[in-house]
Amino acid sequence: MMTFLVYLLVFLILATAVYGAWSAAPWLPTRSKDVKRMVKLANIKPGERFYDLGCGDGRSVFAAAKEGAEAIGIEVFILPYLYAVIKSLFQKRTKILFGDLFNYDLRGADVIFIFLMNKSYQKLAKKFEEELKPGARVITSCWPIDGWEDKLVKEDKPTDRDLPLYLYQI
Repeated sequence: MMTFLVYLLVFLILATAVYGAWSAAPWLPTRSKDVKRMVKLANIKPGERFYDLGCGDGRSVFAAAKEGAEAIGIEVFILPYLYAVIKSLFQKRTKILFGDLFNYDLRGADVIFIFLMNKSYQKLAKKFEEELKPGARVITSCWPIDGWEDKLVKEDKPTDRDLPLYLYQI
């Protein structure tokens, strides 16, 4: 019985890691300095609803909550999800959800952060256009959203060593 549980746990870890990597991106934590830049670029106001799609260990969720946002992270890879859930028990205004980020309703979002593979951006762009309210802000890391040039407010790349961040407004 114990062997079965170990195999089941290993399968669950591997399956969620592979699914997350295949559907949106492998888990790669956002660097702390990039989280700080994202928070500054987002200009998060107290009471706003912030989402991190593919939140990993939740570091941007917790940073947004410190700015007064109701911060929600969505993650499919079980290991960083569990870590973020445990950490969220000690953080106010945070919620970590498990599941496929494409299946959640984002209608209440004021700010969305994504650090995913650019292959998922077009699918998300369509979802954002359908669900987000006027004025909602979307921040992407590394890649711009094709076809959203008219929504681009600012590109932030302080040095050649920094990843670019793109701020869009619906």
